[in-house]
Amino acid sequence: MEKNAYLISEITCKGSEKIPVSSGGYYQFILIKTGSFFYKYAGQQSYCGIHEFLMLKPGTSLVLCSASGSFPLKLLSIQFSEKFLQELSDKQMDFLAHFANLPSECVSITAENSLMMITKNLTVDLVKKKSAAELGDSVYRFGLLSLIAVFLARAFRQPDKEIKKEPEMKEMLLDSLMFYIKEHITEEIPLARLEREFNISQRHIQREFKKGTSQTVHSYIIKTKLALCAKYIAEGMPINLVYTKAGFGGYSHFFRAFKKEFQMTPREYYKLCCQTKTSDENIPPNDTA
Repeated sequence: MEKNAYLISEITCKGSEKIPVSSGGYYQFILIKTGSFFYKYAGQQSYCGIHEFLMLKPGTSLVLCSASGSFPLKLLSIQFSEKFLQELSDKQMDFLAHFANLPSECVSITAENSLMMITKNLTVDLVKKKSAAELGDSVYRFGLLSLIAVFLARAFRQPDKEIKKEPEMKEMLLDSLMFYIKEHITEEIPLARLEREFNISQRHIQREFKKGTSQTVHSYIIKTKLALCAKYIAEGMPINLVYTKAGFGGYSHFFRAFKKEFQMTPREYYKLCCQTKTSDENIPPNDTA
């Protein structure tokens, strides 16, 4: 593998900070870990959400900034040299020609969920390998890079159909609302707080959230809190601590909601998770409504 065959980095953008991005002599791909962003290229501003990839051909520059409200935007950047793309190629797949033939110097696409997750996980694994040298490390890294190139090529295989169109504001709002709720799920999140945070009326938030998810904001928050409670219980946390740590106002509310969601009480769920254990010494006290 040539020196500087690829570059990989993580980018964090806080608040309204503007981040200049330049691909240099590389094909650069930007993946979103959390948040969403706007980027300005060729005099036009476009949007990238959590399901999108952005590619810059060599010699391309742009400026991006967070569209995620008050929480930080976190990105992964991976860059391939032209020579290395040729090295990764074979008779069946010419990566350099594939990416070079894309219709623009800056291309964004919406990726399938499974393709997006696999590509991000492989890239995160590659980031970890930067600081850990192990036996066969160079072979392993080459394999990871080959897989990442394959999945990126698949994501960009039909640019005429898959190039992202500018999303409506309601799509951007939904992405931001769901991310904000997840980041603050252990806190109280009334509609008045969301109204202040996003400067949008409670009525509008409710309407657009229901259209996009088929559930109310309150229902989504409760389900997300319950998923966190189930995780805590499976990890062995005492039930009398679970509901407060997840931000439920009271035990009775938590108990009823948990039983409705999972068709079993918190204690029954705990025992189901721990059924292979031989000791019950850590089982929490009996449930009481």
